[in-house]
Amino acid sequence: MKLFFVAGEASGDQHGSRVIAEIKKINPNTEIVAWGGDLMQNEGAKLLSHYKHRAYMGLMEVVKNIRTIKGFMKQAKADILREKPDAVVLVDNPGFNLPLAQFAKKNGIEVHWYIAPKAWAWNKNRVKKMKTCIDHLYVIFPFEVSFFEGLGMPCTYVGNPTYESVVAFNSAKTNQEGQILDQTKTIAILAGSRKNEVMTLLPNFIKVANKLNNVKVLVAGAPGLDIGFYNQILQQNDLNATVVFNQTFEILQEAKQTGGFALVASGTATLETALFKLPQVVAYRVNKLTYFVGKQLLKIPYISLVNILLQRSLIEEHLQKMDVETLWGAVQRLQQEDTNKSILAGYDELWAQLSAKGTNVSENVARLVLGLN
Repeated sequence: MKLFFVAGEASGDQHGSRVIAEIKKINPNTEIVAWGGDLMQNEGAKLLSHYKHRAYMGLMEVVKNIRTIKGFMKQAKADILREKPDAVVLVDNPGFNLPLAQFAKKNGIEVHWYIAPKAWAWNKNRVKKMKTCIDHLYVIFPFEVSFFEGLGMPCTYVGNPTYESVVAFNSAKTNQEGQILDQTKTIAILAGSRKNEVMTLLPNFIKVANKLNNVKVLVAGAPGLDIGFYNQILQQNDLNATVVFNQTFEILQEAKQTGGFALVASGTATLETALFKLPQVVAYRVNKLTYFVGKQLLKIPYISLVNILLQRSLIEEHLQKMDVETLWGAVQRLQQEDTNKSILAGYDELWAQLSAKGTNVSENVARLVLGLN
């Protein structure tokens, strides 16, 4: 069997790589090619294109780079035709992957989709298109089953990969001995995975953290970026922080154990932070045009996965208005005892919600892709 994986950013590369690892365990002879990243390649996929060259975010950035994006789409289609896979496995990234799904389906190639487009947040009409070109849809939030099936799109809930990753990390750390933590309070900064996200969010996040005395500020470096990029931002803004790569969970754990908190870009990082039971403030800012268009399309009142899953405002979200004083006020409220207790109780609800399916998420997807379930 030959599979063609496509992911458009760091999180997709991460989730896809775990599925590839499970596929290789079950059937080592499976041939896998990918548009992904280092993690997919490390698990044995032949990498044809790296996501770091095509991680565009926001309406204006897409418009400005439309020619380049069209070039990538043309190349992806050509690669699919040349490689002749038995199936494509598309991971999230609907702006790029949905047209690719249509192309694959028209050419008689089976289409698997892991981590569903957030049609429940943005555009129900997208489901009409999905029904015509996706053979197997694997969703990662319990509520998505009733949403998609209610619109006639069959799907399978496979469990949540972020929950799976955190449980695995906690289990590994429990079995390790002799860990000694510096007890200085740690502030975790998770400012996104794309360049424009980090450039927009990181300076204000660190400025807020630097207002506190006697704290350690740790920035989770995005895998598609390099230390020189971060250092330039720190130097230009005269900021004090340490950037650490490939240790996001360690940073969150240290912040939790030292009584710290996190400043987080909206996205999967909000859920990771919650599963480590670390209090957080969420913020995001996009181009004005993107915000205006998005405001017309957004069908839900929240931007963080934590609030979306709990269907209430558990953690503070600051969209667009995320100046230092606004975020500093949120941090002060975050450190109040009642607020802290409320957030931690909400995190327990979230943990219970996502634990129902267990921790074999990647294996579940792998078996479904291979037609074994």
